[in-house]
Amino acid sequence: MLDFFEEMAFEFTQDIFDRYLGLLGGSARGLSDWEESLRQKLGTTDGMSVLVFNANPFTNGHRYIAEIAARRSTRVLVFVIQGKPESGSRGNHENSGIELPFPDRLELTQACLSNLENVTVLPSGPYIISRSDFPAGFLSEYLGNAPAHAALDSMVLCHVCKALGIKAAFAGDEPRDELSEIHLNALRSECRKNGIVLRVAERRRLGERSISSALVREALDSKRPDDVKALVPSQVYDYLLGRFSASLS
Repeated sequence: MLDFFEEMAFEFTQDIFDRYLGLLGGSARGLSDWEESLRQKLGTTDGMSVLVFNANPFTNGHRYIAEIAARRSTRVLVFVIQGKPESGSRGNHENSGIELPFPDRLELTQACLSNLENVTVLPSGPYIISRSDFPAGFLSEYLGNAPAHAALDSMVLCHVCKALGIKAAFAGDEPRDELSEIHLNALRSECRKNGIVLRVAERRRLGERSISSALVREALDSKRPDDVKALVPSQVYDYLLGRFSASLS
């Protein structure tokens, strides 16, 4: 799959990128304005790296990757995806019925990372998007839906990194499913083109399985509260206990 993104003949021109932003309800100017607002919030970005989390819900695996990034970076910017609740994990849980609202996902991520002093958690804004928000059919005739979305979403993230002067990104490896791997490989390719170092960490494991939000949702669906408790920080468990008490009691 990596060879596909590096060698595909289709050329992503500025016009295509601008049309894509327009279909999201924004524009190239809007993206630049949003990037400028981020610069003002963040100040200097020397030595900063970036992470993108859906956090539906936040897990000990998210915490683990954030700790790695915090140790290896002067500062870390964590974007929490602001799109529809299923954004970033479509294909893993669209039939589970477990969808956490964005304000809750953002607040829990901030709470669970609050003691990492060099980590800043912010909303992903209107441009770093969820898979379900991707414009229907856009470029799918050339690439297929998933590769088109993966390539363009990676272009947006790298555009933001370059605008902010961020030269490193972190991600967890994607042993779970083909769709997640497509997005990770697209990000690898786009980071390489833009001189951004992508560091992929092996996910934290519980037994033989990698910790993921999908694993938490599976445990909730199966009414296994002890497994949920082992997978998430205490703040998240308390939240889930209140929101899904029937599944955890």
